[in-house]
Amino acid sequence: MVEYILATKFYNEMDRLPALVENIAQQTLKPKIFVFLNDGSLDDSVLIASNEAKKYSLDFQVVSGPKKQKGNLDTIGRIWTKAQPTLKELSKGVRYFATIDVDTRVDSSYFENMIDYLEDNPSVGVIAGQARNEPKRTFPMFAGKVFRSAIIQRIEKYWDISIDSFINVKALKMGYKLEILDVPVDTPRTHLQTKKGRYRSGRLAYYAGSSMPYVLAKGILKCDAQYLRGFWYEYNRETWKSTDPDIREFYGNQFKYRIFSLLKSLQLL
Repeated sequence: MVEYILATKFYNEMDRLPALVENIAQQTLKPKIFVFLNDGSLDDSVLIASNEAKKYSLDFQVVSGPKKQKGNLDTIGRIWTKAQPTLKELSKGVRYFATIDVDTRVDSSYFENMIDYLEDNPSVGVIAGQARNEPKRTFPMFAGKVFRSAIIQRIEKYWDISIDSFINVKALKMGYKLEILDVPVDTPRTHLQTKKGRYRSGRLAYYAGSSMPYVLAKGILKCDAQYLRGFWYEYNRETWKSTDPDIREFYGNQFKYRIFSLLKSLQLL
């Protein structure tokens, strides 16, 4: 039977963890190890997660960061960096890795079907289902992401904001394809569609190394003032940015990629 490691990150989520663990316990293909990444919780999240995993006889491990009084979206990738030695060790000899959010639910055959797809499509490195009631994304989302453990083995340190797009970019760098399958995933709507979320999206664009022409074109064409404000805020500060060369190369070349794709679609190349 093909094995996979499943990981979830949480901060003060003791009320949501029981339902998540139950959802995973109902999977037709259960994870070899369920890794709980505790991002500094002040409540009983770790105790609840551990007790629920034991209740369903799920093997698990907990990696905890230092306790903090408030969650910080700008640094959630740091707990993954702390956990990376453990994740690399656990995934040795295990073909697949998966991630899920605490507030996400999937059908009982979800992970088995996803892994079957990867088994049948060796050129694909990362997949995820489609979030209900949301437009299809360009990149597979974190909530229900399944990917090859070889990608985990190639990483030493994650970028600060998350591991979501980071994993996708690293997979592309390794020559893998990314796919979003028409498999429903119950997960809350992304905050990036809100006013605050668009502002944060602009900040992230600067962090990742998106070029000024790309950001201006995207912001103007979509009439997205908040996106432009967020980028301009970080551009003036010049302090919050990713130093990962793969990330900066990928996002820094987005404008060139879009122009190339447009010319190709117009059959000018």
